Order: sequence, then C-alpha cells, then structure tokens
Amino acid sequence: MEQQAEYDVLKLVENQGRCYVSSDCVAGTPLAVWLKYHPTLPREQLTGWMRQILSELDRFHRCRGNPCYQYVNPYSMIVGEDGRIHLMDLGSPQQQDFRKKLQRRSIRESFLMPDNQYYQRADLADDIYGIGRTFQYMLAAAETSPPIRGAQKKRLRKIIFRCLSQTPGQEAGGRSKKQYQSIQTISDQFPKDRQKTPGGRKKACLAAAVVLCAALSAALLGREIFFADPAGTAKAKEKENKDGEAKEQEVREREDQELKFDMAMLCFLELEDYERSREYFGELREEAPLAASFERLSGFMLQQRPDAAQLTQLLEEIGRQVRDRQDSRCELALLRGYSLLEPEEERAEASGQIISLGEHVLSLGDWKEEDEGHEKEKSVRWQLADAYRAQEETEDAAAQYRELLELEEEDGMREQLYSTLAVLYDENEQAEEAWEVCLQGIRDLPESRLLRIQYIRMQCASPGTDRQICAQTVRTYLDEIPEIADEPEFQKLKEEYGIKVEGEQVWVGN
Repeated sequence: MEQQAEYDVLKLVENQGRCYVSSDCVAGTPLAVWLKYHPTLPREQLTGWMRQILSELDRFHRCRGNPCYQYVNPYSMIVGEDGRIHLMDLGSPQQQDFRKKLQRRSIRESFLMPDNQYYQRADLADDIYGIGRTFQYMLAAAETSPPIRGAQKKRLRKIIFRCLSQTPGQEAGGRSKKQYQSIQTISDQFPKDRQKTPGGRKKACLAAAVVLCAALSAALLGREIFFADPAGTAKAKEKENKDGEAKEQEVREREDQELKFDMAMLCFLELEDYERSREYFGELREEAPLAASFERLSGFMLQQRPDAAQLTQLLEEIGRQVRDRQDSRCELALLRGYSLLEPEEERAEASGQIISLGEHVLSLGDWKEEDEGHEKEKSVRWQLADAYRAQEETEDAAAQYRELLELEEEDGMREQLYSTLAVLYDENEQAEEAWEVCLQGIRDLPESRLLRIQYIRMQCASPGTDRQICAQTVRTYLDEIPEIADEPEFQKLKEEYGIKVEGEQVWVGN
C-alpha cells in the first residue's frame, strides 16, 4: 500500500508580486510512491500536476534571496489529500531522516546533474534539470487516459530535452539558446489543455476572420512582390525558409529520438519497468536497429524462463551492435540480459562473452563518477567473478571478490564475500589462503557466526590438523559468541566430526 503520512511542506504565499515562504503540515504520499500504486490516471491530472510543480518552484524561486530548491525529484513532492502537489520542507527538523533518503545514490544519479552528484551546488540550472528528470519519470511511470499524443506530446518532449540541456558554463558568454533562463519560461511553453469556454464559438469565428484578413493581405502583398521582383527573389527567399524549416524539423526529430531512447534506458536500467521500456524502444524500431534489439530484450526480461538459445543469440547480436558506441548504458543493459541465463550451465557457456563485456564496461570512464555507492560497478564485478569461476580462473575470480570487498560497506554482504572467497580457495585446494581469508573476515566482522563456523569446518576437515587445535578453536569461538552452539550448521558439525561440549571442555573426535 502507498505510504500515507504527515509531511512538513512549504507554504508559498504570493502578495503583490512578492512571494513568502512558511511551513505547513499535510497528510499525503510522495509523488513517486503515489505513481507506483496509481499507474493509470487522467491526462489532465498528470499535466495539471506538472503545472503545479512549475508553479510551486517558480514561487519558491521568487522568494527573498531567490533560493534554489536543490532536491527537485518525485520523492520530495507530496501528493496531498486535497490532490495537489506540495514541495516538502526539507529544512524542517522533522524531515531530516527523509532528507537522508533523498541523498541515496539511486535518487541522486537519476535526478541530479552528473557534475553535481553530492549537492555541492545550488543553482537554477540544477533545479531546471531536476524538473526535466521529474517530468521524464512521470511520463515513464504513468499511463494517462486519454493518452498524451500529438502536439502536446511533442511539446512536452521538447521541454524535457531543453531542461536536460541545462549545463552550467556551456558557453563563455552564458547559457546557450536551448537552455531555460527561468521556470516561468517553462510554464509559458507548457502545452495547454483544450477546454471549451463560454463564447468559444464567437472567439473562434473572430480568430477565423483575423486569419482570413491576414491571408488576403498576404495574397495582395505577394501579388505586388511578384510584379515588382521579376528576378525571383521572393521564390528564393521562400525556398530558403523551407530549407530552414526542414533542417529545424530534422533537428527536432533527432532530439525526440534521443530523448525517447533516454527514457527507454531510464525505464530499463533504473525503474526496471521492462514493459514501458519495450514500448519506448518499439517506437524507435524503424529508425534504429539497436532499439529494435533492446525492444526484444525488454520482452525477454518480462519472461519467467526465457528460451536460452534465442536469448543468447539476441545478446550476441546486441553485443555486435554496441561494440563501437562507447555508451555504458548499453553494456550495462546487455549485462543485465546475461543475468537471465539460468541454470549455471547456461551462464558458463556465455562466460567468455560476459568477461569480455564486463572488462570493457569497467574500462569505460563515462559512468564511474556518477556511480555513487558503486552499485553498478558491484553488479558488474559480481557477474565477472561468476564468469571467471565458470572458466575455473580462480585468481581472476578472487581478484573480483577482493575488489568487491573494497567497494562493499554493508556488513552482511561483506560477510558473504569473505565466505565465498574462502570457499573458492578451498575448492581450489588452496587451504592456507582459504583459512587466512576466513580469519581476515572474523577480524573485520567480529560478530560473524557464519565465518567462525566456516573456519571450524575447514579445520576439522583438514586431516593434518591436530584435533586438540580444532577443539581449542571451537572453545575460543564459543567463548566469544555462545549463540554459535544453537546454530543449525554447528549442530551438523558436532554430528559430523564428533564434537562434544561439556562445560569448559571440548573434544573433537573425528
């Protein structure tokens, strides 16, 4: 169910052109959560919320000192019980825990500029960029009824594209023409809903009369130019205008395609909404063979048990298509496709391709600075480690696990890494390395029961290890963590190796 709670929000009041900010408390749900549980909504509601977001941010920017909000994303916007959008008051002491959530890597990477991943800058351009990403998210997460189509859809895409073009310092003389100078400019360009109003027929007739007069004037003016310009200057100018319009149309179409590809990748990699990514990739099918391939891959991601042969063939085809693109998103999406291969034998057959692809992704530098928390890098290295193990390349697999230990901060995952690395060495008959890894893990994670039991097992399983030494290890670990005695794995060890514990005495029989 959606998260209904009380939130401190900004109360923005406008008086005689000036805006004043205070705080209020409303019951509601973060916009991102609301859309998750209400993916279908009226078109007017979605576009209305977009206008409200623009209005709230514009008023906030016009408060004293012209502040910037910084946290422009669908998680900091609250859908109140009144159905309106409110900006969360992130300066409120009660919202500090929520503010920390907004600083998570997944949110920052999705809604902040690549060069501002640590909120080191509060700038108009960053807020406008966040608007573009938020609108992009809303369009990807929601299905409207009726659908957003035609001129309205094109206008929204153009707005999003220009919002995402907000790159500070792009030109020596200031911003480029594509960049917005204010949020009010975005509001002015936002598509209007067609609504019938009283007197609409009269206004339409008046507008038609104006157009007719303009057409007649243009016709008379054209006649005068025709007779006054026998050299054909007017025709040349008309051709020049048409050529300019054609080029502009071509640029717009290319921008739309790029934006649609970005939205498809956002759905695939970040939202894991493969149905929506398949739709977006499908719209680009005719223009781009790669999009058609990712459309098929999105379909495979929706299947519980995809056909291994067909999936492998598609992955190899995508691998050839993306080889020279130097776009990490494509390689990361491709690696996610390889993760579908089950069982272990299927992955083993593809291990060579996974290694080649994974090493290539790690060599690219366009994504690492944005990979806060190293979540993407960790995913790549886990797949590489599995692939190296499948090819029995122990040292290469161990190197990946050690890199993961450097990246991983969560104790549970670090414990699993130490355990996996110890098992890898043990299976490769490198007992000394396996034992040392276990001991290193115990020193690093002094509360770990798993690693202590694993170390006891490896000692007991070693024929050359004196049983008294095994007994001393058991006694030491039971003294450190008495609860080990109740662990099911320890009970198995007792039975398997004849371990007896009586008071302070321990014996290992087998």
